[in-house]
Amino acid sequence: ENNGYIEGQTLPSEPTYIKGVLIANKKYPLPKDYAPGENVEARAAFELMAQEAKTLGFELVAFSTYRSYEYQELLYNKYVERDGKENADRYSARPGYSEHQTGLAFDIGEKGREDLWLTEAFGQSEAGKWLAENAHRYGFILRYPKGKEHITGYMYESWHFRYLGVELATKVKDSGLTLEEYLGIDK
Repeated sequence: ENNGYIEGQTLPSEPTYIKGVLIANKKYPLPKDYAPGENVEARAAFELMAQEAKTLGFELVAFSTYRSYEYQELLYNKYVERDGKENADRYSARPGYSEHQTGLAFDIGEKGREDLWLTEAFGQSEAGKWLAENAHRYGFILRYPKGKEHITGYMYESWHFRYLGVELATKVKDSGLTLEEYLGIDK
């Protein structure tokens, strides 16, 4: 094992579903040609959530959603060049392993607070706190919570939310578990 990856693993020809949930993590990669684009249902749910947030005084922005294999490859290589492979692996997925390739992962920030985008500090902001508490009502979960890096493979990302649908997102949120633990694939 290397940073949670299984070395020498080849990308599959089909995406992996566990208990009906599409999984993309360090142990379950996606096919290189898996390219669904941004999920329509997830986008509609985000827009509803953003509408509610607006009534409370913050404007949510999904600044990064679907990413192709090729785009992830560019990003990851850029980070490796800058921070080294070991560091990059803590916050950036190798191509084929990114949840963004599913079209179900939304990186969310607050308009006018771009300084907090992609930072832990976003999680301490009013918008970030509201999101962590309420996203499940719209079908999203905070995917990489604090103190769970040994399970998810990623450091705490206050901005990265994964669409699961309201019913499942609520169950996962209420359980207090990560998606891996909830599905029993954390071993």
